[in-house]
Amino acid sequence: MTRLRICPEIGEGSRMNDWTHLQDIEGTDGDNLEGRLIGLAITGSIAAVESHRLARTFMRQGAKVQIFLTPAAAELVSPTALAWSTGRPVVTDLTARCEHLEFFGERGTAHCLLIAPATANTVSKIACGLDDNIVTTCVTTALGGGIPVLCAPGMHAPMMKNPAVVSNLARLREYGIELLEPTHSEGKEKMMGVVEIVARVSRSLGEGSLQGKSVLITGGPTREFIDPARCLTNPSSGLTACLLAEEAYRRGADVTLIYGPGRVCPPEWISVRKVESTAEMLEAARRTLKSDPPDFVVAAAAVCDYRPAEYSEQKISTGSGELTLRLETTEKIIDALREEAPAARLVAFKAGSTETDEEMLKLVKPYLLEGRADMVVGNSVTAEGLGFESDHNRYLVCAERGTPQVVGPGPKSRLVKPLWDQFINL
Repeated sequence: MTRLRICPEIGEGSRMNDWTHLQDIEGTDGDNLEGRLIGLAITGSIAAVESHRLARTFMRQGAKVQIFLTPAAAELVSPTALAWSTGRPVVTDLTARCEHLEFFGERGTAHCLLIAPATANTVSKIACGLDDNIVTTCVTTALGGGIPVLCAPGMHAPMMKNPAVVSNLARLREYGIELLEPTHSEGKEKMMGVVEIVARVSRSLGEGSLQGKSVLITGGPTREFIDPARCLTNPSSGLTACLLAEEAYRRGADVTLIYGPGRVCPPEWISVRKVESTAEMLEAARRTLKSDPPDFVVAAAAVCDYRPAEYSEQKISTGSGELTLRLETTEKIIDALREEAPAARLVAFKAGSTETDEEMLKLVKPYLLEGRADMVVGNSVTAEGLGFESDHNRYLVCAERGTPQVVGPGPKSRLVKPLWDQFINL
């Protein structure tokens, strides 16, 4: 049984009110976890050194974080430092306050319990129903109270392969605990990366509006080469497509991103098919549509509309002065997507040099009237501080029926949620 001790009141009392200035980073990177309290249980693996970054990443997504430490973990990471990181006193022992019930009981305030890292020892205790420290007591209570529990193992590879540990992990799955798979590297089963853990927790706690749905997204620019050293392209960063993919994942979708050479790296936990040219993007889209017909297709790529009619196998010398290029149009990916996936809800992004919403509406209306897309998201590439190579944008969302809706201006990271709300309500 967990040791009891009497201690001064912690948590939401007057003492906590003096710590709120330490929580000023909440929501600075987004609001995906706004209003959520994450219980973070840390056990005695060296991966515990990631706990500060993990807690702060949760907070930057709008969450509050309450940390629980086993005695072994407290030897690796300082409870005082973790309290500074979260703006909440760390719980290291069960006290007369009954913290396991306060956070994970029938009227508990926590929305989930994440064990990260989880050692072989803790995994085995949970599998056998042992309850001998604050972390295992919280797990026992959360499982009994229907609170989501997620577990991110981290240990040396031989330990992970131990038949008992393999069996215990399987038992955790049977209990309904979501396992966050480690990465094999340097002879170790290393705890899942911080950003991916936060994404998995967000998905677990999300509203699930895309649960069971398949989503195909095209994103980034494409390149059309003139010779081995030069190409036609555009300044698209690929940020919007990556953010749309992350948001669809958080909402429960099975996401595939077909991605050109953008400067933004797609999330590692999203299925990504990298391409370069417009033709490669089209071919990858067609293969995906045939193997896994999606429920949603979001054409957010900034496709290069022209390519050189001839390609030079050798770098063209600049010594001859002027260079004349004859260009031809590339494939219309949006039309091919509509033809290949007639049952999918198709959203097309359209960039234009417009100054008013009326001008943009004239630009996007043909796509709707001709049935090339179910919804068109227009944005101006000449608006100051918005669009290409900017983290901010403003969108005009148009469907065949209904009044066009303005989304933004604002950070692209905060606009993908209202965009997906619009897509789902098509």
